[in-house]
Amino acid sequence: MNVQRAYSLFEVKALDDEKRTFSGWATTPTPDRMGDVVDPMGAKFKNPLVLLHQHDRYSPIGLVRFEKPTAKGIQFEAEIPAIEDEGSLKDRVDTAWGEIKHGLIRAVSIGFRALKYAFRDDGGIDFQEVEIYELSTVSVPANADALISAVKSMDGRPLSRDLLEQIKTLDFASRRSSPVQLIAPQTKNLNGAVRLIRP
Repeated sequence: MNVQRAYSLFEVKALDDEKRTFSGWATTPTPDRMGDVVDPMGAKFKNPLVLLHQHDRYSPIGLVRFEKPTAKGIQFEAEIPAIEDEGSLKDRVDTAWGEIKHGLIRAVSIGFRALKYAFRDDGGIDFQEVEIYELSTVSVPANADALISAVKSMDGRPLSRDLLEQIKTLDFASRRSSPVQLIAPQTKNLNGAVRLIRP
């Protein structure tokens, strides 16, 4: 199993504008938007971890420290530095801080490698042991139904119930390998068909 991500909404408990720090829960043992559960007691990590923007490994925005895992989850405190030198780094971290400060970004996501896991009957995955290597600030992630709705609206015609079920089945099956993505037809006319690709 390759790189995995688990999402959680965070509540900014201690926002310090001068130090540009914020804290919240990196992960809890409740199902995320994909139906996956990360057992916090099975998490391995080494502080400090990199804080990314939207899981873009080329866009670090700060550092994060995780607290000791408990049965309730793993809390974190993150810092986004204030950069004085003008340039793209300053722009990136200032934008990231502004998104958090003004409530535009309300979710975080851990990036991890699964060490031990089991598939759930409801389609989710129980990650029993993981190695966490980053935390990202993210927009609220799209779930499978929202993605399918976006495909429906691309040519204005609804997809059949049968096709929707096939897509959901493919999504579930793909979780056992690499993900399947739905993409809009860009250059070829597919007569309303949906193209599935495996990256």
